[in-house]
Amino acid sequence: MRSKEVVLVALLVLYAALVIPAAIETLSGGQGGVGSPDSAFSSPFADLRDMATAHADGDQAFGAESNPTGSPVGGGEGYGEGVATPDPEEDTIVATTDELLSALSSAKDGDVVHIDEMALIDLTDIPGGVTIPGGVTLAGNRGERSTAGSAVYPFEIEEPDEYFFWVRASAPGEKSSPIWVSIDGEGTWRWDIEHGSDWHWNSGGGHYLSGGRHNLTIHWREDDLNVDEILVTADADYLPDAAGQTGEVQARMEAESGELSALMEANPDDTASGGMYLSIADDPDGEEYPLSPGGTIFQGATDSGSPVALIAGGEHVRITGVRLEGPDMTTRRLRHPGLGIYSAYRNLEVDNCEILGWSGAAIGIAGTGGSDMKIGGYIHHNYIHHCQMKGLGYGVVVSGGAVSLIEANYFDYCRHAIAGSGVAGDGYEARYNICGPNWVSTSPHNFDMHGTVSGSGTIAGDTIRIHHNTFMATGPLNAFPVAIRGVPRDGAYIDHNRFNYDLAPPVWQTGGEGNVFVTDNLIGPNGDLSASGPIEYY
Repeated sequence: MRSKEVVLVALLVLYAALVIPAAIETLSGGQGGVGSPDSAFSSPFADLRDMATAHADGDQAFGAESNPTGSPVGGGEGYGEGVATPDPEEDTIVATTDELLSALSSAKDGDVVHIDEMALIDLTDIPGGVTIPGGVTLAGNRGERSTAGSAVYPFEIEEPDEYFFWVRASAPGEKSSPIWVSIDGEGTWRWDIEHGSDWHWNSGGGHYLSGGRHNLTIHWREDDLNVDEILVTADADYLPDAAGQTGEVQARMEAESGELSALMEANPDDTASGGMYLSIADDPDGEEYPLSPGGTIFQGATDSGSPVALIAGGEHVRITGVRLEGPDMTTRRLRHPGLGIYSAYRNLEVDNCEILGWSGAAIGIAGTGGSDMKIGGYIHHNYIHHCQMKGLGYGVVVSGGAVSLIEANYFDYCRHAIAGSGVAGDGYEARYNICGPNWVSTSPHNFDMHGTVSGSGTIAGDTIRIHHNTFMATGPLNAFPVAIRGVPRDGAYIDHNRFNYDLAPPVWQTGGEGNVFVTDNLIGPNGDLSASGPIEYY
């Protein structure tokens, strides 16, 4: 496994290769200033698919609607290649930073580390990144409908102290039933409820709380779990069922008294405290379970170095079904741009993730070149957005002689959805992707290959294949779909795309002319067929 130091040096090289060419761009652009978007519990793509309609001309298909993968562009609901639902008693499921680090430290080739769908894993104090060993899968369940409901309970305590939580519940199933608990929205921990049809108390451990008012939120997905009562005490030795118990209880909450989501219901029971208990509704009146975001891994801003969240520590790393959130979603320049995922190894797979807020790039791939794009890196069915810092702001970037297959992703609010450093060996194939309508940073062309001076000319990587994509943006002028900033050593092949943009030719080339082949694309709002070209040379 390569050291963190080597990875960070590689990141500096990646940024140097891309920041310098970006700094000399002549086109100006708008400026964003957005806040953090809501977590994507529901897919943003259903309405947009109709807008990205493919056109037919004989046997030809155009645009991303020709997607043959069997899963929706952008992943989420309906994604068909996820990891099997984990068994809480047999599989590794993590919900906290410490649990993730512990699981990855012992993970071996072929292991799967599952991210709990209620997880909020904070990597802010690990700016050097978390390494995923070769052959290991990090898996969430983005787009599944599994968490049934939630309940919120306000309570108040007088003094700051460590407090201990208990819940009275029954779980008549054969296995323990977990619930997820958070206080004031800060972090989530898993609380396993022992199985048994009789009411029994379960300890939720101790947690430090400040004095004053708090909100306790519980979530669960099991339909054979019943909750009766929750209590909070400062007495570590307090046992709710013990005879003659004298410890003080700071807060006691009947389960049915909380603010309940639509799928929860209170049920009468003479044996329950207060005569009622809480469960998931047997007949939810047409309500569907909410979509899971897949569990969130996030990283806050740092004052030193260029932070990275997840690092592939070998070949065949897979990151699937999680929400990976960076610290900045605006277009402003930062001293320390962030990188969501970095790999210098082949056979990285990133799929069905929501990746946002990475001012440098959502995904960076370095030195994985070869003739097979997919072996160099397979990035597919992700929702990648709000990666748009001036000068950087990439969805996926290849550098140092890297290649990648980039398929069926939905990109929006990026400076470039896809970019390359332009050195010999760089390349990518982009197919069945949708680039949304919002491109507001400087020179926000959607797909890009930088140029690199080589001998007497400027090259733009080796091979670029761009086909069957839909580009929804109609402006501004500098948001043209494709920029090739040099002469590819093999060629840039651009065909069967749907370009809504018609303020100028959809493909621009600078740093030389040649080896860019633009054929059979639909251009403009009416989808006019262009059998050859056009290309703007600038």
